[in-house]
Amino acid sequence: MEMRFLLCSSLTLVFMLALGEAAGEIMRWNRKEMVEMAGYGEDKLSSVLVTASLLSSSSSPIPGATVGIKCHTGYRKRSKWIKAVTNALGQFTIDLPSHLHAIPDLEKACSIKPLSVPKPYQCSPTKTQRGIKLVSSSNGLRVYTAGNITLHRGPCK
Repeated sequence: MEMRFLLCSSLTLVFMLALGEAAGEIMRWNRKEMVEMAGYGEDKLSSVLVTASLLSSSSSPIPGATVGIKCHTGYRKRSKWIKAVTNALGQFTIDLPSHLHAIPDLEKACSIKPLSVPKPYQCSPTKTQRGIKLVSSSNGLRVYTAGNITLHRGPCK
């Protein structure tokens, strides 16, 4: 009886090892397959763009200014500043990183502000903060805008 039990146990162990080896061969996935199964990948599933223009109080564009957007990502958490530089027309576009795409009410969670402006505009207050508004959404692309952000020139100290 004991011999029979040992033989049965041994055969079961050999069978399980063989089955495990076969399953291991079948279950080896390449990187691309694992990425697709996990829902991640190099292919962007969506894009979120934020655009605006930075203007002086005389409505002329402010080129070369650094602007940033920051979003609330959850309770007591904010993202880091995502920055862009204005072009010759004072316009900028920020492509939000994918980890911010799923924030509910992105309009309420994110705000834009000028972080630094060129020397001729440095007497302007840079505490101007502006929310964003959804202007377009189709085929995985959402576009938000903050419109025209005007810096009002104040006295230099």
